[in-house]
Amino acid sequence: YGGRNRKCSYEFAKRREVEPAYLDSESCTKLWSAIESDMLNGQKLQGTLASQEVYHLLRARNLLYEFPLMTAIYEISFEGKPVNTIVDGIRTHTESTAIPLSK
Repeated sequence: YGGRNRKCSYEFAKRREVEPAYLDSESCTKLWSAIESDMLNGQKLQGTLASQEVYHLLRARNLLYEFPLMTAIYEISFEGKPVNTIVDGIRTHTESTAIPLSK
């Protein structure tokens, strides 16, 4: 189940388990490059590029607070935050999109 992006994201998370809790931006980029090289036989991931483009667009428009899950994904993938912080992005996203119950 899943395509290249899911499989490579899973590999990224596995490799991060053995890395320090926080990686710098350059180390994250090198890790993605290594995963592409190891798993994709010369192909490139589209999901990582899309994540970067969307994040920079949201930041430029001061909208990151409205997309906490996207922000968490970017910060884990490219700023080296620990993988388990995805839970914070999911929790915040769920809270920000909750529809109030009417009486």
